[in-house]
Amino acid sequence: MAYTALRNFLYSDGYLRIGTELFMRITPSRKTAEKHIRRLEEHDPGTGVVRVIKMTEEQYDNIWYLTGEPDQQEELVGTNGHIMI
Repeated sequence: MAYTALRNFLYSDGYLRIGTELFMRITPSRKTAEKHIRRLEEHDPGTGVVRVIKMTEEQYDNIWYLTGEPDQQEELVGTNGHIMI
């Protein structure tokens, strides 16, 4: 039940599911990224393992696609900003 609540929060807060139990969100600044980390802490399910990684634009640019294409959020927002996965 706790996982479902967290997953529903992630969807409602603009996160994209990019893999099994893997979500990402692009934020325009470090300050916004920190805000979303606080929001994640507020929705901590209390069980299981929840990890957050912050990446800069430069680090994100080092990711390459073996298959697939940029997702809708990347098309709308671009890769400028901080990426939370």
